[in-house]
Amino acid sequence: MLHNDTLLRNAFRTAAFAVALSAASCSSQNNLVTIDGSVTLDGAPLPDGDILFTPADPQFGSEAAKIKDGVYQATVRPGQHKVQIRASRPVPGKKGPMGEQLIEDYIPAKYNDQSNLSIDVSASQRKHDFQLQSK
Repeated sequence: MLHNDTLLRNAFRTAAFAVALSAASCSSQNNLVTIDGSVTLDGAPLPDGDILFTPADPQFGSEAAKIKDGVYQATVRPGQHKVQIRASRPVPGKKGPMGEQLIEDYIPAKYNDQSNLSIDVSASQRKHDFQLQSK
């Protein structure tokens, strides 16, 4: 009988832990904020691209979104985020080593690999626009 009590107690502990873990993950989902904004390059809407939000808190991963016709929408955690913006396009008249269309990244590195862009996300601050300059 003692063996069954121990098994039952362990089963309850495991179930309680699973419920607590599930509740924690659900509550962290509730802390996400949907943000949006515009992205321009030299005053014109960025036709297509990607935007990446990396939280200052390293325990959380980055969130990415697509930019289409100069507009993006993303769901991110509140707090400070580093922002990276990328876009690529075919290079007219240029081919790669296997004859494929050559593609270039045309957003300056200061907005992606060497980005100093950052935003502070909160429930009251949901709109974040980015005006990029090619030079």
